[in-house]
Amino acid sequence: MMMSDDDDAEPQLNAVEGYYFVDSKNEKEPVCFSTLPFWFGDTDDLPDGKKKLVLRGTGDPGVKVYDEVVACRLGLEGKQPEFAVLTAKGRRWIRLIRPLNSYEEMIRTVLITAQMLHFLRRKPHEPEKTLWNHLCKVFNKFDVPPSE
Repeated sequence: MMMSDDDDAEPQLNAVEGYYFVDSKNEKEPVCFSTLPFWFGDTDDLPDGKKKLVLRGTGDPGVKVYDEVVACRLGLEGKQPEFAVLTAKGRRWIRLIRPLNSYEEMIRTVLITAQMLHFLRRKPHEPEKTLWNHLCKVFNKFDVPPSE
C-alpha cells in the first residue's frame, strides 16, 4: 500500500462517543457543553464566545479524542436530535453520539430538552402524555406522571 503525504495528519472525525467536556483552563472536572455559544444554522457567522471547552471521548475506529471546541449546535431534522460541536482548530463539526455514562447525569436536562423540542417539532398537537411516554421510552429512566 502506498503511503500518502497525509498519513501523519490528524484523522478527520465525524462523530465521538463516550464523550465528556472539560474546561480548557481547568481540565480536572467535567463541565456541561451548554456553556458553549450556540450556533444557529441560519447564518455562517459564529458566535463571539470566549468560552472554550475540551471534548474528550472516542472517535471511530477507537481513536482517542482531545479537541478544543468553541460552539455547539442542535439538529432537529433527523429521526433523533443531534448535537455537534465546532473544533477550534480546523473549524469542523463533530457529532456527539453517546455521552460517557457518568457524564450523562450532568447533561440530562440538556438531553431531555433536546428530545422535547424534537418531539414537539414533529408532533406539535400530540397530548402531553404522549410526550411523557416518548421521553420514558428514549431515556428508559423516568416514571410516567399519573393521569389527571
